[in-house]
Amino acid sequence: MLRVIKKLFARSQENEVQFTFESFPERLINGYRRAKGKIYKFLKFRYKWYFYPEARKVPKFPMNIHMEASSACELKCDHCFRQYMDMRENQFMSFEMWKKIIDECKNYDDLYTVKFSMRGEPTSDPDLPNKISYAKKMGIPEVWINTHGGNLTEEFTRKLLEAGPDWITVSLDGLDEMYESIRKPQKWDDIFIKVKRLKRLRDEIAPNIILNTQGLWSAIKHDPKEYYERLRPYFDRIVYNSDMNFKEIALVPDPNYVCPRLWTSLAITSNGDILKCPSDFEKDEVIGNVRNKTIKEVWDTEQEKNRQSHLSGKKNTSIACKKCHHGAIKVPKKIDVKEDISFIAKEYKYKDDFDGVGLNRKK
Repeated sequence: MLRVIKKLFARSQENEVQFTFESFPERLINGYRRAKGKIYKFLKFRYKWYFYPEARKVPKFPMNIHMEASSACELKCDHCFRQYMDMRENQFMSFEMWKKIIDECKNYDDLYTVKFSMRGEPTSDPDLPNKISYAKKMGIPEVWINTHGGNLTEEFTRKLLEAGPDWITVSLDGLDEMYESIRKPQKWDDIFIKVKRLKRLRDEIAPNIILNTQGLWSAIKHDPKEYYERLRPYFDRIVYNSDMNFKEIALVPDPNYVCPRLWTSLAITSNGDILKCPSDFEKDEVIGNVRNKTIKEVWDTEQEKNRQSHLSGKKNTSIACKKCHHGAIKVPKKIDVKEDISFIAKEYKYKDDFDGVGLNRKK
């Protein structure tokens, strides 16, 4: 029973690539905030999210859909795969396409989260607040936004919060000069003003929205306590990610790894292409398009083929899966982490012999 409770309120990542500064009681509090007003749907969703992949049980519809309001981005971040890959897309999703997607999603109880978190910057799309508002109006239980925060002017921030998203993550890789060396060409002083304003307006307009921030481990490893203490007043939750060294690290895929994403999620790009997961950055395996296929059709047919491929040990016949860092061994390995930082998540096991990005490269 305790295992079930921990799973229901644990962090939501499918794989251990992200780690939290939260204590277990804080996770419960943030889980309760996610569930507020929809507790039955939330608990049902969390149960399915963790135990359906283990049991190889397929829900009738994806529980989570990664969306691209935008496949464009203004930044040239030092660590981002966009600098080393061809996205084959650079546009905003039309509202008509968005409406078509949401009008299908609203008919399925399994769908819980629509997440703006793929290859582009969602706030680049000026129509993002309208898209969020429509999704909430149609009864989508949870809408997430991942953003670099650079477009959060006061006017846009107000519109965004009034639209009613449930979760906003602002990516802050390090502080001060470290941040500027990674999130080019943004400036720390400017982004920090926007962060403080976001918190103030959130408290004023929509206090139930969860504010989360995430950063690269290599950008904070020299002093993670300072990172935590400077940002904690403005965020409900702070996490850090393993560096994905797209430029220098080689991946050795495990043919026997069975990815749980195939039982939980799909991804849809800004032009309507459906992907098996959001890690198919270069669209190597488009499995449908919402213009001429329903999400349900793709989930029951093409995604089912992907599930069976993994279960039969043929994962590495997929171009996208062979490129993916989930379930792969990254070489080289091991980095020296200070042992005296007791508040860092105990389960953290960093395996990349990689100094990091930004200012770390210059060392």
